[in-house]
Amino acid sequence: MADDFHKTIDVILSANDYAMKAAAGAWMALAGAATGSSDSLNGIAAETAAEPGIGLVELADRLGGVGGWGDGAAALAMSVSRQLQNAGEASSMAAERAQSLLLEYQNEVEARAGKEQDATSGGNGAVTLQADKALAMHGSRIEELRREAESERDSLVAVFGEVIGGNAPPAPEVGAAAGGGVPGGGAVPVGAGGGPAAAAGGGTDAPTHLAPNGAAIGTDAYPYSSVVGVDGGDFAGWVRSPNTGFLVDPATGREFDPVSGRWIDPLTGRPFGEVTDYATRLAGLGGGPGGLAGAGGVGLTVVGGGPAPAGGAGGGFAGMYGGVLPPSLAHTGPAQPQLARQAAGNLAHKAEVANRFAAREAAQGGRPYLPPPAAGSQAAATARGAAAASRTRPRLFGEPPDTWRARAADASARHRLAGPAPAAGGAQGAARTGKGRDRREQRDSGTGSRSASDSSGKEADRAWRSARRAGRGVLGE
Repeated sequence: MADDFHKTIDVILSANDYAMKAAAGAWMALAGAATGSSDSLNGIAAETAAEPGIGLVELADRLGGVGGWGDGAAALAMSVSRQLQNAGEASSMAAERAQSLLLEYQNEVEARAGKEQDATSGGNGAVTLQADKALAMHGSRIEELRREAESERDSLVAVFGEVIGGNAPPAPEVGAAAGGGVPGGGAVPVGAGGGPAAAAGGGTDAPTHLAPNGAAIGTDAYPYSSVVGVDGGDFAGWVRSPNTGFLVDPATGREFDPVSGRWIDPLTGRPFGEVTDYATRLAGLGGGPGGLAGAGGVGLTVVGGGPAPAGGAGGGFAGMYGGVLPPSLAHTGPAQPQLARQAAGNLAHKAEVANRFAAREAAQGGRPYLPPPAAGSQAAATARGAAAASRTRPRLFGEPPDTWRARAADASARHRLAGPAPAAGGAQGAARTGKGRDRREQRDSGTGSRSASDSSGKEADRAWRSARRAGRGVLGE
């Protein structure tokens, strides 16, 4: 089963989506050149037909035929470009999902291997039973990942099946006027040196730039690259997800929506300050829609979240989002440590997928890319902090057992509501610890100790008697 999964992933990743996008751009340029040549020839044909002279009418007809052929060639090139563009985008989306599935598959296999050791250790029966349940859970998830990978492969094959090209228009009859030339000669340089195809990828000696997140990226023009170039400012070195369109930081895994100018919640996958309700009540809505990026460009704005609480499992995320927590973590409920662990795991997963996707694209001829030196370390540190916070038990669960132990005397009997109650649990209920007796003696020291004959637990009358004498009334009664 493992071999089948890896073979499926290899098939998905074998497609060169960057070359498809570059070829689609070349065909688009060819269509533009053919359209321009056709317009020029049609204009010349109209001018020729208007001039008096012998044979000019026939020449104008031949020029018009060549111009019509250029229109047909442009339509064909446009159709092929759309087919290649769709195939390239579908391949990029499938490749990113395949990298995500592969990473999750590897984690599930490692987790299952650890549980197999517990199941075969021959230790405690409860531990073995728990390990067997975990093995079944991991095995079920691995099977789901295999089916998802096969579905991605089948969908990609269906898209590739739509790349069928088209029928070229018949060549016009130009006779002796052809002159051995090539109609629409402006289209010949497409794909040659300096043309659109040359921009598909650079050489290995291309100059690089150190991005703010620590990634080394190429500085030349790579119009089909998913890695943001130097012109991206603070987002240089980030990777644009082909599935969501969000910018992903390969160092931390955080996401940013360049359209709305908002951060993306690592749990819900929605922008901060989303107006619609989140899936669960734990997500929250934050503080309104928030601000957007200015006209000068997309900035690292923080909107819609909640202020970082003083301490807590979610406090480690505040530094990643400018001091504001994601809406799903901006609460102090008992589920926050678990949600923080899940969010940190999602960030580490996205960072690793972004690095793998960018490195694969660079190998195909895209923008040169070297991951940050500590890629994903910040997300991993946040995950460790969230795990440590989740292991800290709240004070409610840290109280000594004596706090919740029932008293030997019933409260109703102590207040003479139903008479004296029998001692709970016989001799065990009547037994008192020395520490409890000392506490009661200290409590009663101000009014004297209780008499031995008062077994009901009733307070002495002097406990309720004021030590001060009553004075005259306010109105002189």
